[in-house]
Amino acid sequence: MGKKLKREEMESYVPIIVGNTISSMQTLIEKSEEFASEEKDGEKFMHKCPEAAKLIADSDRETLDVKMGEAIAALWSDAGIQATFQEKHKYQLIDSAKYYFDNVKKISQEGWFPDMEDVLRSRARTTGIVTTEFVVQEHNFKLFDVGGQKSERKKWVPFFEGVDCVLFVAAISGYNKTLFEDGVTNRMQDAMNLFQKTVKEKMLQRSSLVLFLNKRDLFADEIKRFPITVSPPLAHYTGNGSYEDCCKFITQEFEKIVPQTRPVTIHITCATDADNVKVVIDSVREHVLNESLAAAGLTSTLL
Repeated sequence: MGKKLKREEMESYVPIIVGNTISSMQTLIEKSEEFASEEKDGEKFMHKCPEAAKLIADSDRETLDVKMGEAIAALWSDAGIQATFQEKHKYQLIDSAKYYFDNVKKISQEGWFPDMEDVLRSRARTTGIVTTEFVVQEHNFKLFDVGGQKSERKKWVPFFEGVDCVLFVAAISGYNKTLFEDGVTNRMQDAMNLFQKTVKEKMLQRSSLVLFLNKRDLFADEIKRFPITVSPPLAHYTGNGSYEDCCKFITQEFEKIVPQTRPVTIHITCATDADNVKVVIDSVREHVLNESLAAAGLTSTLL
């Protein structure tokens, strides 16, 4: 699928993973105590590990040693923290929190070095524009990774000119959650609104459209507890609620945003599943190559 990250590149993720792990438990501690005092059945949310909680709450998020690892492990096994975790749709918590908590004893060991799974699960917000250049079959590609937060979107426009293909990524699992920025706007609604603006952007009218509905694994778990109708733009859904039917419906809702005269390719993905990503990326690579060659009059498009 591509060359592996170099050791120094892998090492650069250590502070991100440590920060992800500690800040996520800090969030759970805060919400545990908040729910305990505000909810009617608040007692079930209160953790029973005050010393561990204080150690984590006072952390600068830069160091995760054995003692802190044990504290996080103790909290993670606490019934109150588990009850609070089950309400994660009500507040902001990164999707990889559970993974890091389950592996905290490994991560907190002296000399620990992240593996590819650890790196893939890490979360750092994209700020500004990150440019990556690579070559496929003697063709040069330039990929612009743009920050999805509202504050970052104004920076996109200067990079729209001459774009062959737009790769739009939306978390299909975000249907029952709100944005980090305001805690109010439904994430699926925001994704659809932004996709619509992207489709209508004048400078992108000749660009191919590829949509990734990502985090299908988390989506499969979420729909067991929350119907997709909790999301405003999906409230009119009347299907059987199965994973397949829900995916089909959401795919169709995004397809409606695109004019019938303009093709769009949609993939349901899991970015942490290497095999799935390889298949999807190979498909996109072929798509972009075919479209580019067709535009240059060198071959007819295969899609």
